[in-house]
Amino acid sequence: MRTFSTIVFAIGALASLASSQQCQGNTAICPNNQDGVSSSYLQCDSWAQTYTSVDCPTGQVCYANPTEPNTVMCAPPGSGGVPSAGTCSGHSAKCASAGQSGDYFSCEPWSGQYVNNNCPSGLTCYDNQEGTGVICQ
Repeated sequence: MRTFSTIVFAIGALASLASSQQCQGNTAICPNNQDGVSSSYLQCDSWAQTYTSVDCPTGQVCYANPTEPNTVMCAPPGSGGVPSAGTCSGHSAKCASAGQSGDYFSCEPWSGQYVNNNCPSGLTCYDNQEGTGVICQ
């Protein structure tokens, strides 16, 4: 009888754990909802309605996809965007403070977000005439 109650308790504990990670559809999340930390992500198994762990390709980490809710992308560490810089497309870039520093933002086309970048040491950033790129002088 003791073995039976232990098994029932263990099954109940596992069911409780699984219910805290329930999901629907084809959703995916980064563990603990943290970008750029984990080399794996949680993909919904729509049949079981629970998340299963999936590894990112070697050398990449999980980021929430900013253009498609409830999906993730794997990318090199440090490639998360700078939300305050706005959204972007293609290979555009813009100075953080034109004529004042060498800091600029370059677009990551996969995420639609700008990421931090710098001109070579000693050079200052200027926006190009078209407003789609930068010039370091």
